[in-house]
Amino acid sequence: MSKEDFLKEIRQGIDQMRAAGSEVTLLHHNDADGLTSAAVLQTCLTRAGFSVRRICIERVHPPIVDRIHKEFPSTIFYVDLGGQAAPAISDANHGRRTTLILDHHHPHKPTDPHVLNISTEFFGLSGDMDISASTAAYFFALELDESNRDVAHVGVLGAVGDEHDREGRLINENRDALLDAVEQGHVEIEVDAQGKEKYMLTRFGEAIPMAPWAISITTLGGVGYYSGGPDLGVRACLKGPFPEAQRRIEELCQIQKMAYQETTARLMRNGFRETKYVQWFTVGDDFSPMGVKMIGEYCWDIRNEDFVDPEKYIVGFQNMAPEIPGLGAFDWSQTKASMRLPTPLERKILVDRTMPGLAYLVPEAARQVGGSIDACHDYTAATIVDMGMEQALVVAMDKSVQAELSRK
Repeated sequence: MSKEDFLKEIRQGIDQMRAAGSEVTLLHHNDADGLTSAAVLQTCLTRAGFSVRRICIERVHPPIVDRIHKEFPSTIFYVDLGGQAAPAISDANHGRRTTLILDHHHPHKPTDPHVLNISTEFFGLSGDMDISASTAAYFFALELDESNRDVAHVGVLGAVGDEHDREGRLINENRDALLDAVEQGHVEIEVDAQGKEKYMLTRFGEAIPMAPWAISITTLGGVGYYSGGPDLGVRACLKGPFPEAQRRIEELCQIQKMAYQETTARLMRNGFRETKYVQWFTVGDDFSPMGVKMIGEYCWDIRNEDFVDPEKYIVGFQNMAPEIPGLGAFDWSQTKASMRLPTPLERKILVDRTMPGLAYLVPEAARQVGGSIDACHDYTAATIVDMGMEQALVVAMDKSVQAELSRK
């Protein structure tokens, strides 16, 4: 399989969408990669004559998916999520309507012929480094109409936001989008003394460093998830840092800062709960009103701090609110678990291959405790489990690590 096979599958998806009608319900994640993906797709689909209803969700979770496929009669399009949950999406769809999944996480095959999973990993395109969801969305836009080349910079912003440049530069398909944006004068590349690239967004006049701007986009979508942040985030992806977005980013950063400081103080005072291979903690409702995306962002922020064991997987839990913006209230009592890696452990997983990655550990452990699975990488992953199952999930992860190491 190859990039050309990936583009061929995109063309097939476009044909199916056009045959199904002009209305599309677009589901997307609330981090920089998800918001840029939504911005690209909403732009190109609207230009092509589709009517787009956009809903931001933090997780592909069975109760959420069931409601989506019952209530929305139009074509359903998942981006930056859904690839690993294709069987659950198939069960919810049950042959009712055309459903597309455009994702870059480790995928599973759908079981419903009306569900087309265009996940990059099926085509040998690594979702960890080669191609972000936003870059995949950019390629979709180009297949829809070559004139959509003008949104290349939005795809690049998502790739930077997903830290696909963490080895010093964007590569492969992400770089294709980057060079398209550079050629149009929308992005500039700066190289430091160590040869590491820095990307400057020039689409809106004054050069804007893309890495911190991508963090701001995630702040809008994650911290502001319950207060209109994702809508502002999508607009900011397309318009740049306009005043309303800038003001809201400043407000949300203060909310985030206070929640993070309190949690860090508690962890430094009391420490993590630990097993042989895992260090874990829960914030309960302490991060409210932020979205559950933020427990993963917090784990990422602390992963290399002195109070963190550099050799153990990090797991944080945050309780899920009973309402999803745009979808209404749900009757559940569940918690989101996010996993990240200290840099020394990440090297053992991604470079040395001496430790198992999260893309293996988390789905295996979640299945054992009734958790739902989607959007796992080797270096970052998440699941949802019932409250009270936190320790059981961690123990299952620990046992999976031991079992994998015993096979090496």
